[in-house]
Amino acid sequence: MGHGSSRSASSANILSSDELILVENIFKSMSRSSGSIKREDIFKHWSNHLDQILLQFIVRFLCHEPGNKKLTAINGENFGRLYVYSVRGNKEERTNLIFHGYCEDEEKITIPIDTFLQYVQATINSYLRLLKNCNNINYQSWSSIGCTVNTRRINERSKSLCDDLLKYDDTLTIEQIENWYGQSSIFNQIQSHVIQCLFLISQKKNDKNITINKLNHLNLLPLCKGLENIPLFPSILGLGDVLFLNLSLPAELRNEWRFLFSNQIHGESFSTMLGRISMQGSTIIIIQDSDDHIFGCFASDNWSLSPNFVGNQTCFLFKLDPDILTFSSTGFNNHYQYLNLHQQTMPNGLLMGGQLNYPGLWLDCDYGSGKSSPSCTTFQNYKQLSGKEIFKIKHLEVWGVGPVPEIEENVRASGKSILDQDNAAKVMLEIKI
Repeated sequence: MGHGSSRSASSANILSSDELILVENIFKSMSRSSGSIKREDIFKHWSNHLDQILLQFIVRFLCHEPGNKKLTAINGENFGRLYVYSVRGNKEERTNLIFHGYCEDEEKITIPIDTFLQYVQATINSYLRLLKNCNNINYQSWSSIGCTVNTRRINERSKSLCDDLLKYDDTLTIEQIENWYGQSSIFNQIQSHVIQCLFLISQKKNDKNITINKLNHLNLLPLCKGLENIPLFPSILGLGDVLFLNLSLPAELRNEWRFLFSNQIHGESFSTMLGRISMQGSTIIIIQDSDDHIFGCFASDNWSLSPNFVGNQTCFLFKLDPDILTFSSTGFNNHYQYLNLHQQTMPNGLLMGGQLNYPGLWLDCDYGSGKSSPSCTTFQNYKQLSGKEIFKIKHLEVWGVGPVPEIEENVRASGKSILDQDNAAKVMLEIKI
């Protein structure tokens, strides 16, 4: 197969017929049917869609030729290989992308860790830029409420993704990066989506209607629902935060986030919050304390008043600022979710992880205060979430993730709240009010 074709042996064997047509058509268009693409034309076509660091890596990869030859034009073989390695590639092929994109003058067997971090950051930034440029529906649903890209937190997120690599020296070997790719499913997904979006958005204008439909179905961001009438919602989340929290959820819950509660909108009331998050299925709670630490939890089960713990091993705690960390289940105990209110013999409040007196995250029923203990056996590698063990709430918001559970529809239609599950709690609340 000649250099004028973008069908490499691997692409022909792996890509679907639609993908082969897509890659062939874009190569033909960008090369003006000449059989090769000029280096400067790649920059011309893709500089608006990609972070410059990632674009440089891609161009150097496209211009790489075995034997340390530096190509002045890009052949179809390398063009097809870019798509295959990025979208379908195994850990060896994805690592090949990086090392051949790092330096085209000579073969390298190591790469500076700072350069690798820049590559990871640039890939994440490029994905969000591509969603913006193609007017992706899910992206627009967040940007329309004032949710923006927080560059600093994306940089911190990149370090968090590469945490296992930071223990090495200043340089990384091929084997170390291959091992990292084998364990980094989240980054693999983002990298795959970057190239898929890039190729789709590069189609000719007469293909745009089909392209838009495909791009809107190619989402790692969820659809934001429930804030259509609040154009400047004071969320503490950046688009990168939403992206990575969403990718940490069970796959069936990633399509949409439903706004349920914010103290900035609904007031500082524990009972109001419970009334709004009851019968809503899985939820994400995000908190900013008075020290400006941002943290929260994913709760797998519906919130309901009970002296018993509920939830499962998909629950997790997380930190977003000043550190970015995720704490998944240890399986040591099942102390995932607890909620009680106005009981004399049991703690009253909301808990995620740990013991009732030593919680991973505790929100007191007297709204405004909470607790995060220095240790928590429910979640792996746990670190205290808040700035101080006993913290004051500055901002709190809750999102329902995934669809509303159908099993709850009849109950929800009756207008009952979470407090109706416990008559004593209802009476006590009325007396208190």
